[in-house]
Amino acid sequence: MSAREEILHLINRYAFTIDTGDLEGFASLFDHAAWIMKDAEPITGRQQVLEAISRIRMYADGTPRTKHVISNIDIDVDEESGTAKSECYVTVFQQTEGFPLQPIFSGHYFFDFEHVDGYWRFKRRVIRHGLVGDLSAHLKTPSEIILNA
Repeated sequence: MSAREEILHLINRYAFTIDTGDLEGFASLFDHAAWIMKDAEPITGRQQVLEAISRIRMYADGTPRTKHVISNIDIDVDEESGTAKSECYVTVFQQTEGFPLQPIFSGHYFFDFEHVDGYWRFKRRVIRHGLVGDLSAHLKTPSEIILNA
């Protein structure tokens, strides 16, 4: 697989793991990476990412009932330095019982990758919020987090 294909695969794993409810798999993508959201402290490593995504509501089917659609993917690979950058758009759709299918979020992702021991991995992900819709069916409220702790 080429570097571009491996990186595209990582970006796709990002969407597939979260949408299928594989929160451990999602968090493990960031074993060696920082996860950065606008105006927030960086979240670093699998455990911190796992804690951060614990706010996501999971439904009876074991998923958050979302689909992350990643588009306009641009990948720039520097084979010599073993680094790469990518940017893309993301639109998250959600549908649950009582919550009709709708976009709940649209943003702009910026990724840094590094090539280590023969494999590409995430080094950093920055997200810039663009459009935020109704997240009530997606994220737990602070009181729900405390009650479920």
